[in-house]
Amino acid sequence: MAIMSKLVPILAKRKAKMIDNILADPIGLTEAKLKSILEIHGNTAFGKEHGYESIKTPEQFSEQVPLFDYHSMSPYFERVKQNPTGKIITADPVIWYVQSSGSTGKPKALPISKAGMDDYTSGSSLLMWAYVNAAKEHAKLFDGTLLTFAAPAVLGEINGVPLGYMTGISREMIANRLLKALVKPGEDVFNMTDINEKLWAYAKYATMHNITGLAGITTLSLSFVRKMKNEYGFRLLDHFKGTKHEKKVREALNDDGTLDLNTLWPDLVMIGATGIDSDPYKSWIKETLPKAFLMDNYAGSEGLYGTTLQPNVDNGIQLLPNINYFEFIPEKDINKEVPDVIPLSEVKKGHRYEMVLTNMLGYTRYRVGDMLTILGTDPYSVHRIGRKGRILNLAGEKISDAHVNDAIAVACRETNARLSDYAVFGKIEGSRAHYTISVMLENEINLDEFARVFDDAVSAANGEYKHSLEFGALDPTIAIRMETSHTEKIIKANHIQAKSVPLSMAEV
Repeated sequence: MAIMSKLVPILAKRKAKMIDNILADPIGLTEAKLKSILEIHGNTAFGKEHGYESIKTPEQFSEQVPLFDYHSMSPYFERVKQNPTGKIITADPVIWYVQSSGSTGKPKALPISKAGMDDYTSGSSLLMWAYVNAAKEHAKLFDGTLLTFAAPAVLGEINGVPLGYMTGISREMIANRLLKALVKPGEDVFNMTDINEKLWAYAKYATMHNITGLAGITTLSLSFVRKMKNEYGFRLLDHFKGTKHEKKVREALNDDGTLDLNTLWPDLVMIGATGIDSDPYKSWIKETLPKAFLMDNYAGSEGLYGTTLQPNVDNGIQLLPNINYFEFIPEKDINKEVPDVIPLSEVKKGHRYEMVLTNMLGYTRYRVGDMLTILGTDPYSVHRIGRKGRILNLAGEKISDAHVNDAIAVACRETNARLSDYAVFGKIEGSRAHYTISVMLENEINLDEFARVFDDAVSAANGEYKHSLEFGALDPTIAIRMETSHTEKIIKANHIQAKSVPLSMAEV
């Protein structure tokens, strides 16, 4: 730690300049990134077929290169699998395949290159440095252990190239050895795929060490915190009986078997979240880990798109134009055969868009499948991130992930609910239709009031939902308690990096 105490101020100062530059000149940076990508990848098969050499401006780029998605890029991906060093979509060889989370269907194997991953890991470190630079005392993050929730980097291989999850791959690609050494608990735990065994391994490790931060897959970290607080108390006491850690567990153990995590981890100061909308969980996190500062990342299998660069300002997630060229499709155009596509400079605050991505990983004018709302343009910040197409329509209301996430967050604030997991599902019985909210709560609330506030919040954002309720086409929403975690069921049924599904027709 003596080395880190000297290194941290130097690195933090250097990264502060990078962050200031990102916030000061986003349009210049994103256009410069596009120019760099076109030059570097111009000699690839994809670049030659789409005339990269003749493209001089962003306008020419959008006119000359069509939009792509996974389906239309698949022929290139297949060529990459046959010849990973053949300069198909990237100038440098494909070094890994990412097993996607499968949030829109069957998991996919997506190719990535070293140059693209260098951008990814450089951008991902900014979350930690933005936190450290926000206050002098935040450097205490490095006084203990940063517990990282990651999936295996290697699941198998495709034609000699390894296949794994992005959280594992990005961990492997950390260039700085000192920073990489901070990522704990290690490969033996990271590579576990059984969720119960994995979370118990984390529990034992976290009891033996001074935990100062949690980071990584948010679905796993939230499951871990739930189990630590509500399930593992007596089990940990039994496991560590007669050891030097027994006292630590006893001091944090309540009479009912729950653990006071603030006592167990008095120095936990930061939670880095990624993969889901964390807003509905903020009240519960604040109650459970009151000293922890929540920092959000926005990433996917195709890259890193944004992170929290302004932790002292409640301003959503800041986009990273230094490692991506961004374009956007307005919400009204997403289902058009030839949609209108605008650059970052033309997005408007409060409007909702589908994101189109171009980056060094080889994704070009790529429709990732995410919908997001622009929270602000100085800097460019986003929130209400959800999957395109995840919409239910029981009675003409067309409710989306974004509607659900926002309304759940409002209901939590207005009822003081400490929510640790939830799912909303639609149900049609005969001629009647309604939504049910299944909630896992850490406190007692009026469930009828929670459901009412939810309906009011969705109605305020969605006029068709309001009309459906008023005309009786849709019955009022009901709220029920969830006994076992819906998210953990999804992980067990799919894979360790599976994301939660906040809205579906499948009854929980």
